[in-house]
Amino acid sequence: MKYEELDFFEFFESEPTYLFEKEAGICSYSYEKDNFKIGVSLSCYEDYMSIFISYKESSVYSGEIRNIEEIRKFDTDILKVITDRNWIFLKKWPNIGIDFDERLE
Repeated sequence: MKYEELDFFEFFESEPTYLFEKEAGICSYSYEKDNFKIGVSLSCYEDYMSIFISYKESSVYSGEIRNIEEIRKFDTDILKVITDRNWIFLKKWPNIGIDFDERLE
């Protein structure tokens, strides 16, 4: 999986939290705004991420994305996750959310 740590830092506006030692390649990020929270756990070596979105501590969305080829910043407030079949957009503005699109290329 190809990604830049700086893209995650800028999107989540924070440093990662490592679940084990940093070399294990499993980290988590989160961002909160107006009682909404988006968080991801990223496994760099297994090419997957878990995503959760909540509102006032109640779950709105929870899921895993597998077979990730690349994650990159689409613009300031959007991360684009590219898999073998989909483009997934994690958004933090104007609202926290997630969009799935079928990959066209």
